Amino acid sequence: SSPVDEEDESFDALRHVVDHKTQKELGVNRPLLTSTVTVDKNLQELRELMQDLPDYADQFLNMICNTLKEYRDTCHSAYREIVQYDSDERRVISAMWAKDEDISRFLRSLPSWRSLQSSRGQELASEDVCSEEEIKALNSKEAQILISNLTSSDGLIQQEIITDVTQMRTIANVHESLEWFFNRMKDFSNGLSARSTATAAETAASEYPPVSEKTLGSLKNLVKDFQDLAEICLLLLHLEVRVHCFYFLLPVAKQSNYAGPIDDLDPDSNVLKLNKDLTSMEEVLQQSLQPKKFKYIFESLGFLVASILMNSIQYMKKINENGIKKMCRNLFAIQQNLTNITMSRESDLDHARQYYELLYINPDDVITMIAEKGCQYTFQEYTELVKLHHRSHPALSPSQLEQRMQKLKEVIFKTPNGEHTP
Repeated sequence: SSPVDEEDESFDALRHVVDHKTQKELGVNRPLLTSTVTVDKNLQELRELMQDLPDYADQFLNMICNTLKEYRDTCHSAYREIVQYDSDERRVISAMWAKDEDISRFLRSLPSWRSLQSSRGQELASEDVCSEEEIKALNSKEAQILISNLTSSDGLIQQEIITDVTQMRTIANVHESLEWFFNRMKDFSNGLSARSTATAAETAASEYPPVSEKTLGSLKNLVKDFQDLAEICLLLLHLEVRVHCFYFLLPVAKQSNYAGPIDDLDPDSNVLKLNKDLTSMEEVLQQSLQPKKFKYIFESLGFLVASILMNSIQYMKKINENGIKKMCRNLFAIQQNLTNITMSRESDLDHARQYYELLYINPDDVITMIAEKGCQYTFQEYTELVKLHHRSHPALSPSQLEQRMQKLKEVIFKTPNGEHTP
């Protein structure tokens, strides 16, 4: 068959899911790919032949490995078709990050990821349970890593996102299917023993005859490949939803006018587009992913949105009272939408809204407030606030800005609450 046919086949392999009746029979509560279930059935027949014809166990195990290799390659090429949006090697950002060793290692070290592993039957060690403060610090680190990766260029993302939500559904289906398949194949490979090392007791206890060590090694590696691809799909979805937030929110500060003459009552059009986008991703992922994974994708998103919009203050040329109202409306609109998705208050967006509301107050009064009540924000965040105030009031002199900066430094690094600052 031509390469084109193969591409179509690989994509088809990921397009169709089993019906509800089959889902019920398999005891799963989310759709699985028809191709995965079919491959699993075929392998089941080969496993039975290993039991019925023990003298040929190695040959049948070889056939199992060959089928696994073929199916793994099909899944990989279909995955590539989704994440490469050009004929060349350019990939969507989330796919590059899911493959990036540093980002991937960091994401896998977070409690949210580790608690997913625990729900697969590995219990969380007690030191893995984080306090609210620690979780905030980790959310903050994740936000910083993503912000520094995405705002370093000219700062606006072009086309490198997945714009078709049906493709996100496909990736979610691949994740659930391959995780299910991996668990079944892992149980099978764990039930096998190598001829060279099997004891008489092991051989007697096993459902399967002992097999060649080399073939067993290949099987275990292939099973691991399915686990890896399943995990990459889940990391990709976690990252993709976050990249969409940058895609829509970076232009909010860079391209909109916050010093307009009229009270513009609507949130920024990009905020409305993000809300629509998040809702359509929610609908698709709610149907395709188990609840704990859906939660993994959407939790701490409020923190990221708050961080992006607070970090954006540096790009605003100037702001007036109408502009402050507009930014607060942006935050409120996203907060309402996220609360509907996550069913939690999303108080990080309150924190961001209160930050922008400080612009209503004269910077000297803000500095007095810090002296009296301690820091609610970092030194850097207060600095950007004062700078924007000065950009918005051209009559203020550079020396006044310098004096305020000096005062801010003195107050912050001497307040009892100053340990909030980096």
